[in-house]
Amino acid sequence: MLPVFAITTRGLEAVSAQEMRQLPGVTVTGMAYRRVEAACQELQPLARLRTVDDVFIQLARWQPVTHLRAELGEFAKRSADLILKPALDAIGTMRPLPPAPRFSVTANFVGRRNYTAPEIKTAIQAGLSQRHPAWVYVEDDHDADVNLRVFIEHDTALVGVRITRHPLHRRPYKTDHLPGSLKPSVAAAMLLLAEAAPGQSLVDPFCGTGTILIEAALQGLHVIGGDLQAAAARHARINAEHADCHPQLCQWDARRLPLAAASVDLAVSNLPWGRQIVVNENLKSLYHAALPEMRRVVKPGGRIVLLTGVPELVNAPEAESTEISLFGQNPHIIKIRNDR
Repeated sequence: MLPVFAITTRGLEAVSAQEMRQLPGVTVTGMAYRRVEAACQELQPLARLRTVDDVFIQLARWQPVTHLRAELGEFAKRSADLILKPALDAIGTMRPLPPAPRFSVTANFVGRRNYTAPEIKTAIQAGLSQRHPAWVYVEDDHDADVNLRVFIEHDTALVGVRITRHPLHRRPYKTDHLPGSLKPSVAAAMLLLAEAAPGQSLVDPFCGTGTILIEAALQGLHVIGGDLQAAAARHARINAEHADCHPQLCQWDARRLPLAAASVDLAVSNLPWGRQIVVNENLKSLYHAALPEMRRVVKPGGRIVLLTGVPELVNAPEAESTEISLFGQNPHIIKIRNDR
């Protein structure tokens, strides 16, 4: 069994663990801040995960890790001692790797330190280059064959090598963006929370660039979405074409959906919110009109799952709410069972 860990959005650790448990040959062994640890028999199923940002084979767990600058020298020494061949051999069963790969380093930490993430990367690079002088370091992760990740929390550093060449959350289809555009892995998590299943029907009343619709269509759902802005539907159509799926896209007012009552199984949407949206009476009235419309078109017993940074505007006392961290803000994913 290979030890692995997945990096996910803060607040969605349990959702990602649920998705991982559904994979054959994968055993979840623990959860912590922004990550899920597991053991697996093979890597290929992990490359199909939708709710995580990235998956890594665990190379080492360094302890103790202090906040002092002297720790940078320890990072270089420990990196020089890393044994990567078994992990690279496992990755080589999924994709070809050159004998002297180009490599990048990613570093993150929780809490205050007397060193920075770029300084950690420099120390790790120095250690790896010492052990593998033929390897070529590249600053841009997009150009790398291999990515080393160091994730530091408290006095522990978890070190891994990414199983795929590019991060899982960077979907190839997502080429057109708008302000407030949703992260694909969060969209997938919202679908899992909605208990979405192939063959069901789903509406996204505020579809934006179509991320939720595309993620749902790729899972085999029948989807329809719209937005008040005509430009949004154009962006969504372009992204959908790149994903080779064809959701029904409309320009509409979410307060008056042109759909029959009880005509869809699910409503999943990223509501207008965020720094670019002013919370005023207009936004309040939009929320207060849009939610009843979603309740109207969703079948009894169906689910409504919404992302918003102003959860107090969602009038649903029976709702379940999960706070996440996204783009420096702390929005909530709200799940409502449509029992009305």
